[in-house]
Amino acid sequence: MKAIKKILVPTDLSEFSLAAVEYAASLAEMYGAKIYMLYVTDGEPNLAFPTVDRHSETIPRDSEGEAKKQLHHFVYGNVIQVRNIVEIVRVGKAQVEIPRFATEAGIDLIVMATHGRTGFAHVFMGSVAEKVVRTSSVPVMIIKPRELQSVLVTEEDIEEDLHLKG
Repeated sequence: MKAIKKILVPTDLSEFSLAAVEYAASLAEMYGAKIYMLYVTDGEPNLAFPTVDRHSETIPRDSEGEAKKQLHHFVYGNVIQVRNIVEIVRVGKAQVEIPRFATEAGIDLIVMATHGRTGFAHVFMGSVAEKVVRTSSVPVMIIKPRELQSVLVTEEDIEEDLHLKG
């Protein structure tokens, strides 16, 4: 089995994403691995003044800086007990940036949480997680948050979801 030295934990800064941190922390402790917490922002700022030009050169830089602050507060507010964490912010689409970063950084394992919003596919994985599993060349471990563990998917749910898409 390949040694696990670098673990990527993508986060959207939600409580659901903390489920993945628990597993990643356990694996990191077992293998002496480093955890990379990745937050992907779309780069679109929440502007209080609609007259501000969204295409100004400073807007993306300010947005990325704000994202770094948010990630830092999330990590140190929720996972302070975990050592060896590297905080990374990328701008773009999460389903593209997560596999891209994993490849570029030589990540050994991606550990991410599901979100289970709507439909069978989303209950099963979440749209971003689903796309990462399909496109990543790095192994992906999907963790279902405790809050969603009692959600049962029936055959009717699957048929309904397939019917809605077809």
